[in-house]
Amino acid sequence: MASRPDLILAGLIAAALGVAAVAAPARDPLAEAAAALARGDGIAAEVAAERALDNGAPREAVAAFAGEAELLQGDLGAARGWLGPGRFAPESEARGFHALGRLALAEGDLAAAAAAFDRALAADGDHARLWVDIGRLRYQAGQHTLAIDAAERALASDPDDVRALEFKGQLVRDAAGAVPALAWFERGLERAPDDLDLLGEYAATLGDAGRHAEMLAAARHMVEVDPGHPRAYFLQAVLATRAGEDDLARRLMARTGGAYDEVPAAELLLGAIELRSGNAALAVDRFDAIVRRQPDNQLAAQLLGRALLANGEANEVVARFAPAADAAAPYALALVGRAYEQLGRRDEAARYLDRAAAPPAARLGVLAADGAANPEVARLRALARRDPRAALAGAQALARRFPGSADVTVLTGDLALLADQPAAARAAYARAARVRRDFALVERQAAAAPAAALALVGDYLRANPGSIEAAALLGRLYAARQDWPRARALLAHADTLGGGDPWLLADLGAAELAAGDAEAARAAAERAYALQPANGRVAWVLGQALAAGDEATSRARALLAKARQLAPVRALALR
Repeated sequence: MASRPDLILAGLIAAALGVAAVAAPARDPLAEAAAALARGDGIAAEVAAERALDNGAPREAVAAFAGEAELLQGDLGAARGWLGPGRFAPESEARGFHALGRLALAEGDLAAAAAAFDRALAADGDHARLWVDIGRLRYQAGQHTLAIDAAERALASDPDDVRALEFKGQLVRDAAGAVPALAWFERGLERAPDDLDLLGEYAATLGDAGRHAEMLAAARHMVEVDPGHPRAYFLQAVLATRAGEDDLARRLMARTGGAYDEVPAAELLLGAIELRSGNAALAVDRFDAIVRRQPDNQLAAQLLGRALLANGEANEVVARFAPAADAAAPYALALVGRAYEQLGRRDEAARYLDRAAAPPAARLGVLAADGAANPEVARLRALARRDPRAALAGAQALARRFPGSADVTVLTGDLALLADQPAAARAAYARAARVRRDFALVERQAAAAPAAALALVGDYLRANPGSIEAAALLGRLYAARQDWPRARALLAHADTLGGGDPWLLADLGAAELAAGDAEAARAAAERAYALQPANGRVAWVLGQALAAGDEATSRARALLAKARQLAPVRALALR
């Protein structure tokens, strides 16, 4: 039996517990669900929403939270079960329609997404996250300038919102380059240093900027935050591949858990690893899968051709690439030539290899094939070859119908350039560059404004120091001005970023020779000659380098004679 003091103590404890129980506010499951969603925890949000239902909350009060929780977990079917009816309690209506718009966007239904976002706006007014998703919708729909406006609205609503800063960084990366974009991602990481989406964008952009050590540090921090996050391992695999660590890259890709099995960039990486490791048949499978899904992916097609050759499938190379040889790029001509060599058909091989070794045409990419799936765009491209002015009028009409589309704006600039209206082309390209300034657009701008070419290409390279094409073109522009120190430095930088182009190596050798370094010129030219001995410019540079070094003069004379036979005029000047 308990003593009286024990009973008194027990009573006091019971009373205290009773008072606490009465005084403590009841937990609100929907408030808990909202807090879980804010921190990105879809599972906790789902549990809290289910508890709200169990406690008697009506379905309309729970639907927005439960649907967003399922959306966060990637279960689109379950999310549609909650969000699809569009029945939400008034206090959660904005959240519900916002989530419904995100669901429609994930399903590719842009019209339904726009309608849902409109209803969310009507219910809630300005909201940073909503404007970010509206911006992403607009970008997907080709309303590029309106997407930029949406990003500005998001930041005006909340300058510290992580998703708004991330979206702005992505837009800046497209328009201004990798280096300027980093500041936006860094601002976001100051506020959310462990945000995985932001860390992934930051790491990828560091890689584009050539800052590989920092990229690796960011990817490793992602692993610290979430050891199972697939993008962290994919980014490290990219770095390992660049460093030639193929076994490490394979192990890292294995740790992605299959998340990148059908992502073209990952398939290209894995195929390149297999090809470099001598597993040509596996490489063929990888590249062929990409080309079937993306017939216009030129890099995948090029790698597929190389893999087929390495696998002894020369007949397949001829079947795939020879029919389009008249309009083929030099790499395709070389592939067909090597295939005919493999088949023992030397005369046919020589015809293709000679064409591959000829100086390439101007690299300006006006009327490139991208976007040609649109019937109206395809019609204008075809018309431009017969009547550029009529095609330009058609493009201007199309631009009035789609005023926010960077793609249509670039097409308008292309047609203006072909119609001999460079001022109109420059204006169109400048508008497009506000949205997406890739190297192809910079080349167009340089063609429309030759006097500004040096500044345009230099600005692009400063913003994108990892661009092989920009470094090579800027080096050639300086070479045309006979500024050999800058030319050789830039051409050497381009070679470091990605060697293997005989034309680049020949130009580097010529710049080294003009700068007075015959030994460096010979080294570059020997590498180029090993890649393309039938290239007249390569033969000329190597012959000149040998002659300048007073070595192998008989070989030098033979190479110079060969160069005159292959390309008597164009072998003597930089492109």
